[in-house]
Amino acid sequence: MGRMTTTAAVATAAALLAPQVATAAPVQDFDARVDGKTSGVNAGSKRNPTPHSLRITTGTRETTAGVLPPTTKEAKIYFPRGAKFNGRYFRDCSSSRISSARSTDDCTRASVVGDGEAAGDATGGITQDDLDITAVNGVDGKYVNLFVEGTSPLRIQSNIRASIRALKSSTYSYRLDVPIPKNLQEPAPGVRVAISNFRVNIDRKTVSRRGDRVGYIESTSCPSNRRWKFKGVFEYADGTRATVTDTVRCSR
Repeated sequence: MGRMTTTAAVATAAALLAPQVATAAPVQDFDARVDGKTSGVNAGSKRNPTPHSLRITTGTRETTAGVLPPTTKEAKIYFPRGAKFNGRYFRDCSSSRISSARSTDDCTRASVVGDGEAAGDATGGITQDDLDITAVNGVDGKYVNLFVEGTSPLRIQSNIRASIRALKSSTYSYRLDVPIPKNLQEPAPGVRVAISNFRVNIDRKTVSRRGDRVGYIESTSCPSNRRWKFKGVFEYADGTRATVTDTVRCSR
């Protein structure tokens, strides 16, 4: 057999390595819970809406050892038909105030609607799992502030302004657009972060309006199949995308 040229050797090596790269299979986790449950949730009606708590948990993981999952650029969370947001009736705090203070301390306590936690894996084997999230109602209930704060190994104080958009759909009533700030995607030059866990809990908060109690999040119906459908569309910094769904069983 003749001597293999350098070009041929490089081509052969690339061919051998290609399957290893192709085996990388990121998985996008997505879990929705209403009142802490995935089934047996009593739905309200248009005449008598029912307030609820809500928990959304997401995370990107890699099935190939030693491979960092893609960095999330933006997430779009779809809420089922029958869900109703009433943020305009609640106390609020602007995203500019939170970003300027790098804290939610200047916001009235009544504007805080939930909490959560997050963790991320970064280039170089770095892991940060001490991130706390404070959810604050945005101005006129048009968005939700998700303030992320952590101390080790990096000092992080960053606010995510997640816009709430009403939809005309037979399946979904609202969409929450969650753009991930650049400093969370790449907190230091060359250090990319994959979100391994991002969990937000919205409390079952109510306020008095015209003699009735109004919930921050309410249900007004349950579909004929008795399943509220949630959907998450995740866009990554490398240009790829993942769409995942989850359901919560409701009763009428």
